[in-house]
Amino acid sequence: MEKDFEPLKARLHIICDRLDEDEQQYFRPLIENFKGQTQEFQRIMRDLGKFGEKISDGSKFKVYREVQHLFDDAFRK
Repeated sequence: MEKDFEPLKARLHIICDRLDEDEQQYFRPLIENFKGQTQEFQRIMRDLGKFGEKISDGSKFKVYREVQHLFDDAFRK
């Protein structure tokens, strides 16, 4: 099941690379330790909201939707 979440983790790593160094140190372990539980995903989404405009050059809501779809797709498998 964890391999189903690899596309999500890859996207989250790209987002993480955009963050400040201290934010990366906080956020990267959340990605690495992610096992696919809804609770974990909710925390990641909450934290994405805290990072605001840093997560994208365009619409942050587009990024939220993309991440949500990646989670949903993996969760259904």
